[in-house]
Amino acid sequence: MTTPAVSVIVPVFNGEDTLERSVNSLLDQTLKALEIILINDGSSDGSADLIDRLAAQHPQIRAIHNQENQGVHETRLNGLRAAVAPWIGFLDADDIARPEMFEKLHAAGQKHGADIVVCGAWRVTGDRKVINPKLRFRNNATVTGDIFRRFCQFRFGTGMLWNKLFRRELIMPYSALHFPWRQNINEDLILNIGCFKDANTVHLMKDMLYEYVFRETSASTSGSVEKACLQTLRAYAVAVSLFRDCGEDVLAEITNMYRQQLSWPPYQLDDTRSMASFGPEITEAVELIVRCYPAGLGGLTTTPPRTPMSLGRVVNALSRRFRGEAV
Repeated sequence: MTTPAVSVIVPVFNGEDTLERSVNSLLDQTLKALEIILINDGSSDGSADLIDRLAAQHPQIRAIHNQENQGVHETRLNGLRAAVAPWIGFLDADDIARPEMFEKLHAAGQKHGADIVVCGAWRVTGDRKVINPKLRFRNNATVTGDIFRRFCQFRFGTGMLWNKLFRRELIMPYSALHFPWRQNINEDLILNIGCFKDANTVHLMKDMLYEYVFRETSASTSGSVEKACLQTLRAYAVAVSLFRDCGEDVLAEITNMYRQQLSWPPYQLDDTRSMASFGPEITEAVELIVRCYPAGLGGLTTTPPRTPMSLGRVVNALSRRFRGEAV
């Protein structure tokens, strides 16, 4: 095999039913200098055997097996440490990369001297019928200024990894970005924080090159509003703990980003009492925020006009308790 131009990291957990179709979308790429890294994250179905079979059949596929389930973030980090190409991409094990995706991303990165290239994505059904755009850019654009602020304003999308190509030198410093606890959602956004913080040039492509398969049972679409609020609050705590030494400006932008996310309709609680069962997890997150960036508590819970953001009242009550004030 020639030296790959791009390494694509595919975390797999119980993906036996969808993985082969996703891998075939990589094998069919017009860019042939592709390294495909399949990481089995302690699956209990036939994923491990399928990965080994695919690796035996195709020399560009590398098989990695976690001894136990570590979660998607740690699995991606394992893939990063194994990757050899100068450009790094990602694919989820039930999604589809359109045939020209990595050739176009790679060519754009080279042409525009980009650190990160971002393309559009379709939201599709399980049989690949288009539902609507998941992310779309009106025009191609090369961004060289105010990158981190724009990222934190969700101007480049909502922080997913799979529609991007990263220059190796940019992303590899974060191959040991371990979290203090396991995140079930929002983990890709945290990794992106580091990359967009350090990027000097980002290129946006209007091409719709990725198919995101919408499933009601996926980690990002299933579960209660309460769980979504909890996991997002805990993700914010992780983010400020990991980037605490990057300065007030960076921490303020991170806080504004998570405050905006928590103000969206899917995070609005009808009654704050519904969060009572998550008291220990919320308290753990607030304690971490207090240790690493106490100013973030006020910033996180300052709501935009006409936005209820009930979770803010829960966090405010806890933060006041930590400051020794009457609740």
